[in-house]
Amino acid sequence: MKDQHKDNLLPAGMMVAAAAAVLAFLFLGFEYATGYGFERATVWQRMRIGYRLDNAEWSFGYFVPPAVLVLLWVTRKRFADAVRRSRWIGLPVLLAGFGLYFIGYKANQVYVGYAAGQLLVAGMVMWIFGVEHFRRGFWLWVLFGLTWPWIFLIEPVSVPLRMVMTQLTAGFLELIGEDIVRRGTTIVSAPTPELEAGARFSLKVSAACSGLRSLFALCMVSLLYGYLSLEKGWQRFVLMLSAFPFAILGNFVRMVLLYVGTLAAGSEFAIGRGEHDPSPYHIGAGIVVFVVALGAMMVLVRVLRHGIGTLKPRGVAVRRVETNV
Repeated sequence: MKDQHKDNLLPAGMMVAAAAAVLAFLFLGFEYATGYGFERATVWQRMRIGYRLDNAEWSFGYFVPPAVLVLLWVTRKRFADAVRRSRWIGLPVLLAGFGLYFIGYKANQVYVGYAAGQLLVAGMVMWIFGVEHFRRGFWLWVLFGLTWPWIFLIEPVSVPLRMVMTQLTAGFLELIGEDIVRRGTTIVSAPTPELEAGARFSLKVSAACSGLRSLFALCMVSLLYGYLSLEKGWQRFVLMLSAFPFAILGNFVRMVLLYVGTLAAGSEFAIGRGEHDPSPYHIGAGIVVFVVALGAMMVLVRVLRHGIGTLKPRGVAVRRVETNV
């Protein structure tokens, strides 16, 4: 009677293999969209092009599917007591995914194909394993969504971030008493009777320094970290959203380091010979972005798990020893 609530299911391995074969054909073997070219290419070929565009901002997408598989294996005990029950709710999701895939093909829009792929993965999981498995692995499904190179997001995200970073950096320099001149997203030292504008320092808030280059990668890290260290969905959602302010915080520290380095050792040492020829100090300042952001994420996870009180310094208990004279 224990198996009475289970559907008559085919072996899971057989169904997963069939689903993988369908996805492989749709995204690896079927010529889908032309993009800006003249001949249709597969979705995977368009993805590889997307990974290389805009200074390879989305190149981390190569590592997302392996990361999802590793997390599934590491956290497999979370699914151990979930009964495999095929649910027909997966069928309309699959039909919607196939329909979206066809629309993208006819419209020659690879981004629609990306969305279809994400929907098809959800539908296949629900149809093969059931809604409960999908619910428990929901954040892995969200993480998998970063596989697709959503390059169209770069421009609308980059411009506001550059403006925010410019305002923060300019405000900090004015706060410490620097006379500056803003030229768009470039901040230079104000002219003096002895020196022309920009002679002491010149900081350009490029797309890389705005937080864009680290933002999407930090989103991936926050999803990985949240899935492993947090239990509640709202906590993982908060951690994912924290990638935005933490990317800005890390890049603000980076800009301050570039400012200090320029004053101490000159522009060529601190920044380099150009935007495409950064100095080792500039590269090191970029690494600091992730150090600061990851450190802030660790603090946030501690607060989410144990409350704000966990950040209070622990008092040192002093034992009073009384002696009888």
